[in-house]
Amino acid sequence: MFTISLSILPIFLLLLFGALLQTKRFPAEDFWPGVDKLVYWVLFPSMLFYNISKADLSSSVLSSYALILGLSLLTVSVLALIISLINRVDRPTGTSILQASIRFNSFIALALASTIYGEEGLILATLGAAILIPCVNVVLVITMVSLHGNKNSKSLSSLLIKELFKNPLILSIAAGVLVNLADIGDFVILLTDITGILARATLPLVLLAVGASLRLHALKSSTRLLVFSTSARLVGFPLCIGIGCTILGLGPLEACVAILFGAVPTATSGYALAKQLGGNASILSVFISVQTGLTLLTLPFTVWFSQIWFGYNSLLN
Repeated sequence: MFTISLSILPIFLLLLFGALLQTKRFPAEDFWPGVDKLVYWVLFPSMLFYNISKADLSSSVLSSYALILGLSLLTVSVLALIISLINRVDRPTGTSILQASIRFNSFIALALASTIYGEEGLILATLGAAILIPCVNVVLVITMVSLHGNKNSKSLSSLLIKELFKNPLILSIAAGVLVNLADIGDFVILLTDITGILARATLPLVLLAVGASLRLHALKSSTRLLVFSTSARLVGFPLCIGIGCTILGLGPLEACVAILFGAVPTATSGYALAKQLGGNASILSVFISVQTGLTLLTLPFTVWFSQIWFGYNSLLN
């Protein structure tokens, strides 16, 4: 487990370095918001497109992989809503608990997959992100609009269109799948070459930007809701994925990569959605920061345990 901790540590040091740069306002006051836009609209979509366009979508394990991730997402969504009901929180706070429980930081997940499991792990993680990103957006938009948004169907449909069909991540996923299945990579080789170059520049800058978006003073806050939502995110989600992988007999590498999506903290982008759709953005910012800090301790154990459980270590010996 010490070896795993050492391999994960540079990722979290980059996050902390990004946070430090932000506190020092370096290199400029408005630099990091600009980087966030670059990452969201250009770099991360490029990485998703490039990896998906090159992935083997005919793999027999892909359907099981998608089923496990999808069912785990739905299970933890129900768990988060039950937590809200038990604690009798208001609806905006309830949807923030839901976001903290089911959103995942795809940047950290892909960085971990690449660092721990290499190129093959990165491809699997990209496919996992392609499965979960649309599903998470659909669940959150429908739930948030239904619970505390404008309930007329026109508003719901327009928000879904915006989140799904105007989301650069989802569009890049769809484009990558199209190029892959149509086998037209040779005809768009300039595009794949450009996105491949951008993909290689993505993860280091992304981790710095994620760190810069954190508000470390929020780590001082701790409530019962924080414990519940964090437990659902960092214990319940990987546990559901692990059970699904065990039942369906997923391979060691596929299972270990899948569990990363449950083991990483919730995404910083949830704050913007909470502001947009009337969620409790202030409490969500606490959830985001605390979860990111805690995963420095929980991730090595989760990765180590998953490797032991699924026999990944034995494949390396």
